[in-house]
Amino acid sequence: MLSNIYYFIDERGYNPVKEFIKSLSLKERAKIFAYIIELKNQGYNLHRPMADYLGNGIYELRPKDNRIFYFFFLKDNAVLVHAIKKRTKKIPREDLKLCIKRKMLIEEHKQIEKLEL
Repeated sequence: MLSNIYYFIDERGYNPVKEFIKSLSLKERAKIFAYIIELKNQGYNLHRPMADYLGNGIYELRPKDNRIFYFFFLKDNAVLVHAIKKRTKKIPREDLKLCIKRKMLIEEHKQIEKLEL
């Protein structure tokens, strides 16, 4: 079980994952939050088909064609760093690079906002 789940916040105060989720249908949002609750409950034990490890410390939640990217932070916390609508078989390299960049920013500056479930 994880202590907390956080959103990444960029230097301008923008919360890209929260905005992505808000842009979805009610049904899609409900599914994403169900997956986030499972992440909180199972933590590192959450595996396929709900989640997968992508490398470089980055994981993905896999609700239907949506992908929410996250990493584990300070042992028992997770930070949601990026989200996309999946349109190809593989996750685009640019999206993975962005996740790694945001992970490094958080580790250096802790730009996060707590997600209240």
